[in-house]
Amino acid sequence: MSKSKQNQPRAGKDNAAGKAASAKADTPRAASASRREQLRVQQEAESRRRRTIGIITAAAVVLAVVIIVVVVVVIVQNRGSSGGQSTPGSTADQIVPPSANADNTGLVYNRADPAAGAPEVVVYMDYQCPGCGQASKLVEPGLEELADNGEILLTYQILHGLDRNFPGDHSFRAATAATCADVQGVFPKYSKLVFAGQPATEGDGWTDQQLGTDYPKLAGLDGDALSAFQTCFTDQATADFVNSMQDALPSYVTSTPFFTVNGDQWSPTTADLASTDAMRQAIQQLAG
Repeated sequence: MSKSKQNQPRAGKDNAAGKAASAKADTPRAASASRREQLRVQQEAESRRRRTIGIITAAAVVLAVVIIVVVVVVIVQNRGSSGGQSTPGSTADQIVPPSANADNTGLVYNRADPAAGAPEVVVYMDYQCPGCGQASKLVEPGLEELADNGEILLTYQILHGLDRNFPGDHSFRAATAATCADVQGVFPKYSKLVFAGQPATEGDGWTDQQLGTDYPKLAGLDGDALSAFQTCFTDQATADFVNSMQDALPSYVTSTPFFTVNGDQWSPTTADLASTDAMRQAIQQLAG
């Protein structure tokens, strides 16, 4: 056999071998092996999927626990004005604002004299609370209209527990300023101005210029009334009353803003805020 012939393909044998291999692949044994391989691949994929779900679930549980812990810490920190919180003291003669309720735990809106049997709505708020700023625009106008009509007794309990979460005493200072504004008869206007001037970043607070001069002027104070307000604010003459509101925080108040109707929690819905009539109906239904 020549060298050239040795290098030529042997087509006949190769074709025969290919046909034999093809025939072998089509046998029942080969088909069964293929199915077992497919099953193995599917099982491995399912195992990987389950491991991934397990990891995601575990991470979600950990995240939920962290969120719960953070919420609980915030709630605990908002309890009481003493308990480790350094609240500025005052050596000035203390003033009880004229709108204070009987137990000195809140300010009664416009010193209202509601109709007999009218439900009491209490608003628990902190001036540094962003949600409270929204409530001052969306909820309080309707409540104040009902109070003006004598249909509810509206009380504002002003807290300063958020000072524990941020540097400084911004909530306490704002609460002191607001109660000094009540001494001059302009609490509702002044309170809305404080919320309207709420800083974009929670915890940044307000300057003395804002609380002591800008806002009282915008609320309508000038002359002797403005001077009296500024003396009250500078001397923290309502500090004891502000602390009494914080100390009287009920255990069921877990966040701000928080609303109650005759002591029962009320969470205003979008439907409740659609109109004053809707708000009235929701309050009356809860009051029974």
